[in-house]
Amino acid sequence: MSELTTNGSPATCGLSWPEQRRNLILFAVCTGMQYLAAPVLYVGITQASLCDSLGANARTSNLPGTLFFAMTAMPALFAWLSPRVSSLKRNLSLFYGTSALMLASLAITLALPVSNQFKLAIVVLQGGVSGAVMPAAIALLWEAMVRGSDESRRGLALSLAFGAAPLMAVVGSFGQTALMGGDLFGWHFTRLAYPTNFIILFAAGAPVMGLVAIFSQFFVISPVEHEQPREPVSSVIGLLIGLPLMFAAVALMQFSSVPDEAVTEGLSSAWLLTGAELRAAGGMCAFGAALAFIYHFRSILQQRVLLFATLVTILIYAGNVIPSNMNLYTTEAVGDLPRDWAGKQNMLRFSFKVVAGAVLGWVLTRTNPRVGILATSSIFLSAQVWAIFVTGPWYLVASGLHGAGELVGVYAPNYIVSASRRDQLRRNMAFVTMLMVPAAPAGYLYGAIVDGVKQAGWTAFGMNSTSLGFRLSFLVCGLLILSGILLAVLLLPARPRPQSSILKPAETQL
Repeated sequence: MSELTTNGSPATCGLSWPEQRRNLILFAVCTGMQYLAAPVLYVGITQASLCDSLGANARTSNLPGTLFFAMTAMPALFAWLSPRVSSLKRNLSLFYGTSALMLASLAITLALPVSNQFKLAIVVLQGGVSGAVMPAAIALLWEAMVRGSDESRRGLALSLAFGAAPLMAVVGSFGQTALMGGDLFGWHFTRLAYPTNFIILFAAGAPVMGLVAIFSQFFVISPVEHEQPREPVSSVIGLLIGLPLMFAAVALMQFSSVPDEAVTEGLSSAWLLTGAELRAAGGMCAFGAALAFIYHFRSILQQRVLLFATLVTILIYAGNVIPSNMNLYTTEAVGDLPRDWAGKQNMLRFSFKVVAGAVLGWVLTRTNPRVGILATSSIFLSAQVWAIFVTGPWYLVASGLHGAGELVGVYAPNYIVSASRRDQLRRNMAFVTMLMVPAAPAGYLYGAIVDGVKQAGWTAFGMNSTSLGFRLSFLVCGLLILSGILLAVLLLPARPRPQSSILKPAETQL
């Protein structure tokens, strides 16, 4: 999942201080509980290790993370379907409740005597559902805080939510380590039998999200004088075309990994399509989805600074979908099964995030928005460099560096908001949420690199084909991040300013 912030103008809230205090506390509590469930809500490491245990290859193990980021386009659709402020609390509870139901369903499925293929399908579905509802819930949680408090009183809530709250993710990861077994800071945990450990892990996340769904009903939201009507379909036609094309692209790319003989006998027998033809069809769908999304957000991309910031963000976000491979590589780097190290990797991931969050926030107050992007993306890049060259227990530091680098999900949106006009903040933040979508196919690419190198039997520099494949995927990820860093240095101004030209009314819609 990605952490977002906005630099909105000071707001005057008509609520009393006790009501505002309640909203601020609820914001921090809900955010903290999201972090507590992070081992299963941050789709990637845990799901990849579960897929590996179910016998999946690297492509399929990366699919939950890929689908998670692909589904982050859904919040823009939800915003169009239900724009009324009066439905904010209802929708917030609905999204959190859906997440709880999905986690419980996955835990039940793992406990049932069904095939591994069915279980894999539910794991992938959980990744997709989380990608759809959790970003939408986070956006509404922010709106509840903004509408329910004055800006001058939000400092403590933000400090708790994005400074102390990640410690809850460390607690959750500690629990995951206890379930998966292994040694941690001198403590030894006996691993619970598979699949009991995964069943308990996902089942524990369900009541946590259920509580958040209940807590979200206690926000105090002042009614607005005029509710915003739903926009006509013509205003979101690009979004409505792009979403199904994007889902089709992910499905076709996944089906293309099945051997041609199996494809011919199975899914595509009626279509007479080979794996190569399915990949080509998937590529065409992805290209069509990209064109549709570009058309929908064309007013943003016509602004030079926002266009360059978009390209930079997409390239750096390609690092968000590498954790699955980083977990799967532990077999080669450390010598144990991926599931044995998933908890430790998540713990380091969020521990480093706590420290980096405090330091980078201080740095931003003394520099400029571009430094935030460059600092976080450089840390992101260092994680891939570390993963390429370091093996043994010290390899796990790569997960910590990656967690700190994930804060680019705060500082890239912050840069785009800094370059946005006040009247376009809501639309532009919806756009920022969707920037994870074009980065999602990188997850499939990383898995395909590993499987391709293994199938070809390539070796180099004393590495077997498996180790070489994973390290090449880290290299490709690092090069994408490095490209984003170079573009930021060359094309982005240190202190962006909103474009002063006034857009047509139709262009200011979501």
